[in-house]
Amino acid sequence: MLERTIPSLITVTAALVWASCGDNPVEPTGPPGITILAGADVADSVDARPTQELVVEVRTSAGRLARHALVRFAGLPTDSGPYPRTTVRVGRIDEQPNRAVAVDTTDGSGRAGVVVALGSVAGPGGVEVTVPELEFADTARYTIQPGHAVDVVSQPADTVVYQQRSFMLRVSVRDRYGNGRSDPVTFVAESAAASVSPVGTVTSEEFGRALVRIGDAAGHADTTWVSVIPEGRIAATTPSGIVIVDLDGYNRRYVPGVAAATWLDWNLTGDALVFAAPDNDYSWLYVTTTTGPPHRLISASTGLLSEFWPQFSGDGRWIYFSGRTNYQNQEIWRVRSDGSSPGLVGPAAGYANLDADPAPSRDGSQVAYVSNRCCSPDWGLFLLHTQTGVIDSLSPGAVSPRWSPGDSLIAFVFDGVFVIRPDGQGLRRLSAPGQNYYQELDWSPTGEWVIARGPSGRLDLIRVADGLILTLPYFTNLDRPASQP
Repeated sequence: MLERTIPSLITVTAALVWASCGDNPVEPTGPPGITILAGADVADSVDARPTQELVVEVRTSAGRLARHALVRFAGLPTDSGPYPRTTVRVGRIDEQPNRAVAVDTTDGSGRAGVVVALGSVAGPGGVEVTVPELEFADTARYTIQPGHAVDVVSQPADTVVYQQRSFMLRVSVRDRYGNGRSDPVTFVAESAAASVSPVGTVTSEEFGRALVRIGDAAGHADTTWVSVIPEGRIAATTPSGIVIVDLDGYNRRYVPGVAAATWLDWNLTGDALVFAAPDNDYSWLYVTTTTGPPHRLISASTGLLSEFWPQFSGDGRWIYFSGRTNYQNQEIWRVRSDGSSPGLVGPAAGYANLDADPAPSRDGSQVAYVSNRCCSPDWGLFLLHTQTGVIDSLSPGAVSPRWSPGDSLIAFVFDGVFVIRPDGQGLRRLSAPGQNYYQELDWSPTGEWVIARGPSGRLDLIRVADGLILTLPYFTNLDRPASQP
């Protein structure tokens, strides 16, 4: 019995082994890790959805197919922000590709896949593919191209430039997501104030306001405004002190040691400033070289309770200002630029008399100022002859008088910017009717322009000859400008 059984078992075993080798051959191995089989290296426009799914094959470190392995597909972020968009969106095969992350499990062939859609940001994109349990990672790469053009954008939208200077416009044709395209554009300048080259180089020609139009073949267009302005530099007050800046917006710096200031003026050589600074309910005059800390101009021994509206005389030896001897008045005073010899110049003020904002002529013979003695609560413009003490009335309404460099005109603010001759004749409005201006203005060193804070809250240059107004768009927080000599 035993002898018959053993040969039979051997035969059956051999047959089973032979059958096993014939029906299930040993599985071939391949490169370990993640292999991207299809769906990558696609170049298409924003929001495009490729017809080919992203398919990967996963093998173990031994090169054998990794079946039933979890595969994670994650679109690469567009930036490093806390909630960035993804360069490519993904979704399971039976879903829409609108997720940042999708997960699939490898099948019996070690394969997994997702559907993809390109994102909204043009440039390189990708999907990071990871198999956490095997610590494998790879990236499928994509190139995202801009979509159809929807507009043209020219920068800067509004700028200033000195005469006979050039700059290049920054122009982009954009798709609906703001991605730039390389479409050609054309440039046209519509004013003699500036010209523009075929490649967008703007050259300032003469003082004025120029409009440059930019457009593409599809009819999309934008504009850039250019104001051609005279060269110059100003000091001006800000909520946090005094700023010195060129009229084109460059070389801006704060005067050190000044936390707050109201009225200010340059000395004759343009290397020092006098200003009034509030100290709770009081205001005092200070002088600064603009690079070092300011110092108090007048000692407390004068008995003045406050000091306002300082302005240098034409020769720079004196500083005129408005002084308060009691809490309800103001008078016209002056002091030497070294702080010595303070004294009353104008008439003594009684209770509630306000003589303010004194502006000496360049030759020192006259002082323009405003006073409420004529028309309280309003202010009128007056002219004090320093040698005789005679006072002339020039205008029933005014603030902020300033003499032109040649003493031929006095500029002032009322419900706009005006000029008048010192004889009281030739009153003329420089600004447009209905456009109110802030207190304090100044003349350019040449006397051709007046600068003041306009109704937009920005500084305006106003040409005295014809009333041309050029707004300085960068200066949104500057007030009480003073032109540096």
